[in-house]
Amino acid sequence: MEAIIYTEARNKLHKLINYVNDSSDPVIIVGSKGRKDAVLISKEEYDNIIENLYVVSNPKWKKSIEKGLKDIEKGKVKRLSVDDILSR
Repeated sequence: MEAIIYTEARNKLHKLINYVNDSSDPVIIVGSKGRKDAVLISKEEYDNIIENLYVVSNPKWKKSIEKGLKDIEKGKVKRLSVDDILSR
């Protein structure tokens, strides 16, 4: 994770936006003159975080995911390729 001082981030905002979108790597913007630190991430990364938080905060979905993972560990499920699924 990269870190950049606030003033430099302000001056290079366009490049930083391109960077976080191209690399999916967040950038820490270090506050100066009493400003607090912040993190710049791409919209796609933000959406992924929000979606994951939504899924894991839903008890039914979380329980279903945990059961599925246990079934995989126990060999109770059959792995299918995309072609297998689409041919059904």
